Amino acid sequence: MLDHNQLDEVSSVNFETATLRISNKEDNEKTQEASITEEIKKDSSVLSVPYKNIDVHTFFSDRDEVVERAIKECWETLATDQNDEIIGTWLLTDLWDTEKERVVLLTKNALYTIKYDFISLKLLEFNRVPMIEVDTIAYGELEYPKTSIAPRLNGLAEGVSSVIHCAVRQQWSSLALKSEIKFEPRKRNTFGVKIMWNKGKPLSLDKKWNPFAKRIPWVTYTSHPLYWHKSTREEQKRFDVDDFHDSLMTHFNMQCEFTKSQIIIENYLGLGAILHNRNSLGFFRVRGKVSF
Repeated sequence: MLDHNQLDEVSSVNFETATLRISNKEDNEKTQEASITEEIKKDSSVLSVPYKNIDVHTFFSDRDEVVERAIKECWETLATDQNDEIIGTWLLTDLWDTEKERVVLLTKNALYTIKYDFISLKLLEFNRVPMIEVDTIAYGELEYPKTSIAPRLNGLAEGVSSVIHCAVRQQWSSLALKSEIKFEPRKRNTFGVKIMWNKGKPLSLDKKWNPFAKRIPWVTYTSHPLYWHKSTREEQKRFDVDDFHDSLMTHFNMQCEFTKSQIIIENYLGLGAILHNRNSLGFFRVRGKVSF
């Protein structure tokens, strides 16, 4: 049993310091946990970046002022309506799961999708869609159907590409293998804009399963690969599908129906698309001793 003096000693103990020490320990643990979480998020975001292993200097469109020259030439060639004026210009990726480099001109009256040869510097072909005919503009993440095996094939192709990439750089450490070599099913990890003028009508079967079909009543864009390799926001805008979408919303919000949902790429096998996209056949690039 404690006597009076012992009680005085016990009561004189200052627990405030102990409490502060516990609090500091908890704060340190929380700070450390938050730091680890942030690092995981950072690593995940880096790993999910599309086109992270490409050599941007092989793109002819990466050369100084070549895109500006292409846009100027295209507009001088295609501007037949004196009452029309440009809203915005971009270099984007046009796709039906086969990626193609396209100059995009948005005017008050029309949308131009232009195939431009960045090697010989000339306009090859174009498609003009009057904006008055556009009824729906969808924005969302590009997704494959649930039954598609394309994500698995993309993951396999990405894994093999990473192995070759590590071999070339001679980076066979466990860190390199863990961070870069992935064989899991691979999503596209990109957002897109789908512009439609089909009035809700489905596409006929002869066009739906034909990748070479013309006069498809919609077009789908996503950001150009150079978007992920530009250092400033001003440089990125030229290749950014989000900037293109913002311009559409600003100028045609009352004219078209805008929706936000996944954009389904109806590709169930996709061997041809994988070969096409992995070799960037839709872009004008330096390819060894030849360029196309």
